[in-house]
Amino acid sequence: MDLRHLALFCRVVELGSFSLAAEEMGVTQPAASQQVRSLEKRFGTRLLDRSGREVTATDAGRVLYRYASHMLDDCDRATREIDDLSELLAGRVDVGASTGPGEHVLPGLIADFSDRHPKVSVSLRVTATREVIEQVLARDLEIGVVGAVTHERDLVVGELCRDEIVIACRPDHGWAGRDDVSLDELCREPLVVQQRGAGIRDVFEAKLRERGLREQDLHVAFEMGLNESVKNAVMAGAGVTYLSKYAVANEVAAGTLAVARLADFRIERFFSFIHARRRSLSHAAAAFVAYLEERSRKLL
Repeated sequence: MDLRHLALFCRVVELGSFSLAAEEMGVTQPAASQQVRSLEKRFGTRLLDRSGREVTATDAGRVLYRYASHMLDDCDRATREIDDLSELLAGRVDVGASTGPGEHVLPGLIADFSDRHPKVSVSLRVTATREVIEQVLARDLEIGVVGAVTHERDLVVGELCRDEIVIACRPDHGWAGRDDVSLDELCREPLVVQQRGAGIRDVFEAKLRERGLREQDLHVAFEMGLNESVKNAVMAGAGVTYLSKYAVANEVAAGTLAVARLADFRIERFFSFIHARRRSLSHAAAAFVAYLEERSRKLL
């Protein structure tokens, strides 16, 4: 039995879609369908129900998914343990991070970790929060560090450090330095927001809902990409934005941006590190997780 067919079958079950699973696994949709049909022929029964809008596993499919998931995890574990036999702390760790921790917290931590373990290579990929979580769940990344975590049962989550979300504006803006900006003022002011999928946007919207507000109640003037694009837009006079305090520290120090805070509406979150519950970490990745746990006791 081809493990690649089992891996694709598992992703179809997890994503509920042949097309999404095929794209992720780098095969065409007809090839993906053929691989699943070969499994169904092998077991002599239908494994997937294709009648609805979303593909779902049949009873037999759920049994296969349970065992196939364990087989894939065992294969990952065997591969990594064999790779690590030469030396316990040598190898490569693939880390994904959202822009807040990825640009402003992790670089220094990775440098310190590398000083301690010079034979471990750490690769850092910075992208939107939801993409990091999806890549960790899909086993494309061993570890993720993000600013907003939906508590998926398949994720192990640890808190790394506390962050505050602040309002960023031009230094000549009337809000510069204020800590009493009202929600009414915020609703009227042109606002620059990050793209959908950015963790900070999810956190901010959730906090608004606690006050009975929605993003539609704000005056969203522009939707940009991630940190750098919204900062540049604000410096160009497009409006104000909300960002991590870490993200604007350099600009505030240089005098190109200023910070304001909302009255009685302090927004805090945690930067968290995540890894897949059902994936066995390599020794090098486990060492990096242990390092993050150690540093978190000083950063929290």
